Amino acid sequence: MIIDIVSLGVSLIALVSAISFGLRIKRVRQESEERINELQGKLDSIRKQMIELHTGTIGMGQRLQVIEGGMQQVNDRQQELTLQDPERRLYSRAAKMVELGADLDEVMNECELPKAEAELLISLRKGRV
Repeated sequence: MIIDIVSLGVSLIALVSAISFGLRIKRVRQESEERINELQGKLDSIRKQMIELHTGTIGMGQRLQVIEGGMQQVNDRQQELTLQDPERRLYSRAAKMVELGADLDEVMNECELPKAEAELLISLRKGRV
């Protein structure tokens, strides 16, 4: 009889433990599913942000190409204008000579510049250094 009571007590404890364990597993599973859903939502949000960034990057790249093309046209046009203007060519040549170390007389003679202009050009170029 005592053995039956002890046996019944042990069985009851085992049953309560099994039920408690089952409830704990159910709670952990539910918490895990909630966490998975939360993380899935965050992942979806990050994916959307990445798509937006990617789209924006492509748009910026296209705009930069257009701007670079425009700048190249401006540079080409500026080069054309510089070469077309003979007076401008003389000043460009004189500036290059000054950069290479030409003195006042060389600049005046080679580029047919008045002394005051040659001095000014030399002064400006040396001021940059």
